[in-house]
Amino acid sequence: MSYTQEMQEEYNHFRDSINAAFAEFMRKSWEEFHVLQGIPAPQPPEFEKPPVADPKKESAPVLLPFDKVTPLPTLLPRPEPFVIISQPAPTPSKPITPESPTFSFLFYNTNCVVDLDPALRFSLPDVSENSVAQAWKNLSDSRHNTLSISCLTLRNQLNLNDWGYLQMLKTLSEKFLGKESNEAVLLQMYILTQSGYKVRIARSTNNRLVLLIPSQDVIYQYSYLNINGVKYYIVNKGLKGQSFFICNHEFPKEQYFSWQMELPKLDVKLNPPKTFTLPLYSEYISIQTNQNLIDFYNDYPLTSEWNLYVHAGLSETVKQALYPVLQNAIVGKTEVQAAALLLDFCQMAFDYKTCAEQFGYERQFFPDENFFFPYNNCKHRATLYALLVKDLLNLEVVLLHYPGHLATAVYFSENVVGDFLTIDGKKFIVCDPTYIGARIGMAMDNCKQEKARVIRL
Repeated sequence: MSYTQEMQEEYNHFRDSINAAFAEFMRKSWEEFHVLQGIPAPQPPEFEKPPVADPKKESAPVLLPFDKVTPLPTLLPRPEPFVIISQPAPTPSKPITPESPTFSFLFYNTNCVVDLDPALRFSLPDVSENSVAQAWKNLSDSRHNTLSISCLTLRNQLNLNDWGYLQMLKTLSEKFLGKESNEAVLLQMYILTQSGYKVRIARSTNNRLVLLIPSQDVIYQYSYLNINGVKYYIVNKGLKGQSFFICNHEFPKEQYFSWQMELPKLDVKLNPPKTFTLPLYSEYISIQTNQNLIDFYNDYPLTSEWNLYVHAGLSETVKQALYPVLQNAIVGKTEVQAAALLLDFCQMAFDYKTCAEQFGYERQFFPDENFFFPYNNCKHRATLYALLVKDLLNLEVVLLHYPGHLATAVYFSENVVGDFLTIDGKKFIVCDPTYIGARIGMAMDNCKQEKARVIRL
């Protein structure tokens, strides 16, 4: 036996022993926890119509107050999988052969293939501790080894963040074992633990299994359980109940989900083009969005982490239509002139409506959504403007979060006169994409006294 084979056998024995111990813990009586209602998304007051600046107004620059600086988000490492990827990675186009059974499914209209023998379908006689434990023991035998590996490989191929990976496993499991079935939930739980994620499984009082996802960030609208001071969110929003019985057992080296956003590589299904005008240039930009990506964003949980939306970036589909036009327009301009042109674009190219008017609830936009929905508001414009300044001008920009309003401020290398904040010795000039007609350096009057929360990007 070679050294590599010997190491693989030792690892397999270790993995089998961990899963066997986990199955035995599952046989013990699960602990009851009571459900806490989901935290509703904040509904701050918004401008019914965007304020319009007086272009003739002149005033002395104001040093704007702020009371908190939210630092750059910490980039969390991917969870280390509990399975060893030691064989060639499968590809979505891998042919189905008797030697390598595969299973195909669609994930946001994108064809996906994993190593999974259809003969491995299983059913639970009930959701008692013993039945779930026995199913876990069956799942952890060698026949399922390649499934976790190919799921992790597919995660990388599609460039999915942790939420995307969770949704991909949900789609796979339900296609394989039935929509919202107990068996599908258990399979998701199994693959997630083998992938290194911190996750729990619970049983409702009406005998439904459900996944519990812990988060250190607030996720709005999802009910949750408080387990040892940690919020565990109930993934199935439609599952009602006052209490759940939890299998609260740690898996080795389990890690929290991260809500950091990555742009998924989904197949493109183009929407009809929409036209946007570049002010002062009478130039029209025709932009098509990818409906598959829009659907993915629409299913994304709501969070108050504004920088998450900026970091998602624009899709290549939108960039290829938008960026060449903007880049051509700012050629030869100073930083301030270029930033002013981008500010005009964000102020004038979109129609305005509050979230309450457009959706009936508060929600943020990922950048592409500005070019899909018929309206946007101050929060959507601020995050889009921040992204354009970062991408096209390579300037440092922050978000200014006020009650009911979101603006931006930019650090220019040249001296600029206007309303400003001093952050770590740097002078950031206010740029407000919702203050129609406002020049760089013009803050709304009601923001000059209000303390902002500064969000670094």
